[in-house]
Amino acid sequence: MTEHRSATAELLRSETVRERRGALRQRIESAEITVRDILCCEDRTTFAGPAHADGYTVVLTRSGGYLRQIAGEEFFVDPTGGYLTRPGDEQRVAHPVGPGDRSTEIHIGERLFADRFDGRPATRRFTVTAATDLHHRTLLAAARHGTEPFELAERPHRLLDGVAASLGHWRADATARPSTARVHGRLVRDTCAALAAGPPALGLSLEELARTVGASPHHLSRVFHAVTGSTLTQYRTELRLRGVLHALEEGEENLRTLSYTYGFADQAHLTRTCRSRTGHVPSAVRTLLADRA
Repeated sequence: MTEHRSATAELLRSETVRERRGALRQRIESAEITVRDILCCEDRTTFAGPAHADGYTVVLTRSGGYLRQIAGEEFFVDPTGGYLTRPGDEQRVAHPVGPGDRSTEIHIGERLFADRFDGRPATRRFTVTAATDLHHRTLLAAARHGTEPFELAERPHRLLDGVAASLGHWRADATARPSTARVHGRLVRDTCAALAAGPPALGLSLEELARTVGASPHHLSRVFHAVTGSTLTQYRTELRLRGVLHALEEGEENLRTLSYTYGFADQAHLTRTCRSRTGHVPSAVRTLLADRA
């Protein structure tokens, strides 16, 4: 009886941990690559950890956002990109905008990692183009569909090529003193977190966003561009489009509703933006991401 109660208590504890930390689902496994879909349910607003990376990974975010510290570097991760880890990296995570972020974790071999990422800029955080993000999402759709194994094994390599090509787009402000660069980094981190809070946050004016993060509009605009290489307008448009892509991936079909929800002027504006950044109109994207063979 005691053993039965102990086993039951252990099962409840494991279920609680699974519910709190989220679900991890393996999607693709080949000789050098394992792709997993992660839904994170952690709700800590302060940093948890440290933990240590157990391999070479490329992590891409599909929805939500969270703070990461990796090997002393701190940054905010959202659907415009992701981060790299190497074995032994000390890392911590916090969720200032709440739980529910969704990511794809790609474990790769040492040789493959060195071939793609050694000799690139040292920063662990990276951004990706909307076209690479769509490639990421269609990879998962192909795994759900049961795509032919040869094609499914090849697709992650093309995705890794797109990620490697984007490294260096997110950069530190080389013109600033170290203390100033840290302050600027925190301002950008807080701005990204504010915009990741959901569609209403993407509707904030520049003045409202600046007040939210405690800066003047001019200072915020200048610092954001210096640190990221992107204007706030460009970044916000990317976040809006990634929100639409994720909604289409989740099964939303009404493009007019998506245009309104994510702050596009109308459906035609969404169509132009999506086509210019991904090479596809939204209806074609919807077909690519449809959860059916």
